[in-house]
Amino acid sequence: MSGYNVNMTKIPWLEVGKSDVIFHIKRDDEKLGSLRVSKGHIVWTPANRQFSYWLNWKDFDKIAINNGQPRRAYF
Repeated sequence: MSGYNVNMTKIPWLEVGKSDVIFHIKRDDEKLGSLRVSKGHIVWTPANRQFSYWLNWKDFDKIAINNGQPRRAYF
């Protein structure tokens, strides 16, 4: 059965400061990519790629609302 593993560079709950929080995403033990979260933007870097994809929070909000699946918030 396939599944995703998500590892984070900082724990527990904390405010993002000067350094980004980085999530390493794997599927079936193969790296899918890394997500960097900062105060001003998020950056997706696919595995084995030379370029990253940057979004500011306002653009990310639009993409999530227009393309994501709505579900009841749990936090």
